[in-house]
Amino acid sequence: MHEVEFDKITGTSKLFLDYINCRQPACRYFGYDFTEISAYRTVAEQVTRKKYDREKLASIITGAASRFYISENARKNIEKLKQPDSLCVFAGQQAGLLLGPMYTVLKALTAYKLAESLEKELGQPVVPCFWTASDDHDFDEIKTVSFLNRDGECKSASFIPESSHPGAPMADIALDGNIDLFLSQVDESLTQTEFTSDIKKLVRNSYRAGRSISEAFIDLFNRLLGGFGIVPVDPNFPGMKAMFKPMFRREIEDHTRIFELFKSRSREIVSDGYHRQVHKSADTLNLFYNDGQRRNIIFDGEGYRPDGAEPRLSQDELTGLLEREPDKFSANVTLRPIAQNFAFPTIAQIAGPSEAAYFAQIQPLFEFHEVPWPVVRPRIFASLLEPHIAKIMAKLGIEFAGLANDLEFEVGRVIGKNFPAEIQQQADALRTKMEEPLAKLAEEVKKTDLESYQAIDHTRRRIDHELNHLSKKLFMAHKKKHEDARKRIYKVAAFLLPGGKFQERVLSPVYFANKFGPDLLKGIEAKLQLDSRAHQLVEIA
Repeated sequence: MHEVEFDKITGTSKLFLDYINCRQPACRYFGYDFTEISAYRTVAEQVTRKKYDREKLASIITGAASRFYISENARKNIEKLKQPDSLCVFAGQQAGLLLGPMYTVLKALTAYKLAESLEKELGQPVVPCFWTASDDHDFDEIKTVSFLNRDGECKSASFIPESSHPGAPMADIALDGNIDLFLSQVDESLTQTEFTSDIKKLVRNSYRAGRSISEAFIDLFNRLLGGFGIVPVDPNFPGMKAMFKPMFRREIEDHTRIFELFKSRSREIVSDGYHRQVHKSADTLNLFYNDGQRRNIIFDGEGYRPDGAEPRLSQDELTGLLEREPDKFSANVTLRPIAQNFAFPTIAQIAGPSEAAYFAQIQPLFEFHEVPWPVVRPRIFASLLEPHIAKIMAKLGIEFAGLANDLEFEVGRVIGKNFPAEIQQQADALRTKMEEPLAKLAEEVKKTDLESYQAIDHTRRRIDHELNHLSKKLFMAHKKKHEDARKRIYKVAAFLLPGGKFQERVLSPVYFANKFGPDLLKGIEAKLQLDSRAHQLVEIA
C-alpha cells in the first residue's frame, strides 16, 4: 500500500484539506479531532446518557430483512444493537445500481474498521451500520454503472425503466422487464474470468423484476459485504419513519429558527474562506413530501404546501398529516443525519468530502434538536492497483499525483527520466568528434600521398556511414521506447483515472469482484489503513 497526500492533488477543496489535517478554523466546525480516542469517549458518554429504543430499531431491521439476503454476521450485529450500551458507526450512500461507484464499498469498510477498533478501545458494543438513502430521487445520477475492458476502455450499462418516474424516490421505483436488458449489457461489459459465472448469478439474485431499486441495492450489498456484518438501515423499512416523527415535527414547527441557525453557520464558513456545500432558501423546509413525486415542502407565509402541488395546509394540518402518514415524509440532506442520530445511538459518522462540507454547516442544528453530535470521520480513499498496472508503475516510476494533476506533464516527466535525450546527443557528438581528426589527417596526407589519402578518406566515409546508421537506430529505438512508454502511461491512467476521474468514483465494485473474485474485499480490507489521511494505492495480490 502506498499513500498520496491530498495536498499534492489539485482540485482538493480547502475545507476538506483543513478538515482531514485538523487545522483551524475548519476543525472547530466539526467539534472533535477524529484522530483522538478521547473524542469518541466523550460522544459515547453523551450517547449513553440518552434513551434509545434499541429493541424497536432491531425489530424494524429484522422485520425488513425478510425481503433481502442478510448474512449471519449482520444478524449477530443486529442482536448486538439491542444491548443497552450499544453504539453505532454510520456510513451511507444513495442506492446506486450494482452499489454505484467503488467508494460505496470504501465507506462501508471504513465504518466496519472503525467500529471494530472502537469496540476494543471503549469496551462497549459498537455496530457498523450502512444507511441506504432510498428517499433520494435523482434517478439520472444512479442509473448507469461503469466497467473497464482488458484495454482500459470504459464500458457502461444503464437501466431505463419501461415507464418514467420523475421525482420518485428509489424506494418507489420497481425493477421492471427492462432489468433483463440492463443485465445483458452488464454481461457484455464484464471481462470473462473464472468468477464471471458466479458473479452474474449473484447480481441476478439481487436485481430481479418486482424489487425496488433500493431493495436490490441492499441485497447485493449484503451478498458482497456480508462477511463484515454491516447492518443495513433504510429509512423506508416499515416502521422506521415513525421513529423520526419528533424531528420532523420540530422541523415544521421551528423551521424559521432552524433556517437562521443554518444561515449563520453558512456565513461563518464563507467568511473563513471556505465554500458552502448546501444552498437553501428561507421558505424551504428541510423536509420532503411524497405524493408519488418527492416534493420540497414550501412555507409561503400563509401556510405549507408541497412544491408544485396544492392545497395549502396550516401548520396543524401538516403536523396532523405527519402523525397519520409519516412514511410520506423524508428528510433532506441537512436533516437526515439528525433524524438518524436521534433514533440510533451514533458515535461516529463516516464522511466523504461533500458530506464533510455539509456536516460543517449543520452542527448548530444538532445542538438545537438536542441530538449528540458525532465524531465526523473521513472515509478511506483508495485506488486498487491491478497487478499489471502496479508493475508498469513500478518499472517506469509513474506517480499517481502526476497522472491526476496533469497527464501530459507526467508523460513527459516519465519519458524524460527513463529515456533521456542525451543518448542521441552523445551519438551525434561522437560522430562529429571522429569525423574532424580523420578529415584533417586526410587533407595533410593528400598533398604527399594520394593513395594513402584515398584509403583514409574511404575509412572516414565508412566510419561516418556506420555512425550515421547507429545514430538512426538509436533514434528509432528511442522513438519506439517513447511510444511504448506513452502507451503504458495512458493505460495506467485509464485504469486509475477512467474518464479523468478517480477510479473509486467511476468503477462498480462488481467490476473488481468479477475480475478477482467476490472474496477480494476481504483482502482489500486488511490492507486499507483506517488512520491514513491520504489517498491509498492498494495493490491487488
